[in-house]
Amino acid sequence: LLSFGEKTPPPLLAYSPHPSCPPWFFVSLGFCLLFGALKVTVGKVAKVESYSLLHCVIVAPLSLLCLHYDNSALAMTGVSEPLRTLQCSGPLTPLHTFLPLITLGYALLDLFEGLYDAKPDFILHGSALTLLFSMSAYTGTTHRVATTLVMEVSTVPLQFIHANLPPVPMLLVNLTFLLTFVACRLFLVPKIWYGWLATYYSEPSAQTCMPEWYITVVWVGGLVFHGLNFYWAFYIFKRVIRKAKGVEAMGENADEKEKGE
Repeated sequence: LLSFGEKTPPPLLAYSPHPSCPPWFFVSLGFCLLFGALKVTVGKVAKVESYSLLHCVIVAPLSLLCLHYDNSALAMTGVSEPLRTLQCSGPLTPLHTFLPLITLGYALLDLFEGLYDAKPDFILHGSALTLLFSMSAYTGTTHRVATTLVMEVSTVPLQFIHANLPPVPMLLVNLTFLLTFVACRLFLVPKIWYGWLATYYSEPSAQTCMPEWYITVVWVGGLVFHGLNFYWAFYIFKRVIRKAKGVEAMGENADEKEKGE
């Protein structure tokens, strides 16, 4: 499942794009139903959303594994990443193909919940992820977005931000979230994005197999998601300052505090 000796391993779910439902849809729908069942039957435990925690606990370590394989691509195949992917050599491992399908299932649930409960933030988040990952899945290129899921590493401690924890563990949760957010969302993923663009424009062989519009999607998608991450970073650091000054207690919801004031 995780590695191949060949230079161009076959994808886990090989298919040709077709107007009817391809296999990837059923995989993502299955995960959507799994997360939905968990939300309905278990719900929140100590203020931690069970289905959201399950998603990031699965995706975060596996995305790091994909990143490790990308860094080892030269030794594995003789061509480094992202050049190998830009040359349309196929997924480095089946895990690269399969992992984004899990997040697509999660995004579908977000979208359904947002539409059902009229939650604009859920609709926006679910729509953006569903559009991006559905397009990647339909064109057989989910492996190209697998490493960007390292963003989910910071989502693991985020799940416990409002949990019923004593002061010291809550402090550790907040610090872990801050460090992982900066490392993954403000450094690692922008670095991956920049690597894609730099390789595309510097290597003629990277421009021969993909349609011209694809690089536009990379530009726009990167600017949107990185823009959102830096936007959230502004509010995160604002809350860090509030906590440091004692204006806001650890684990306290800033929005609720402002309403109370």
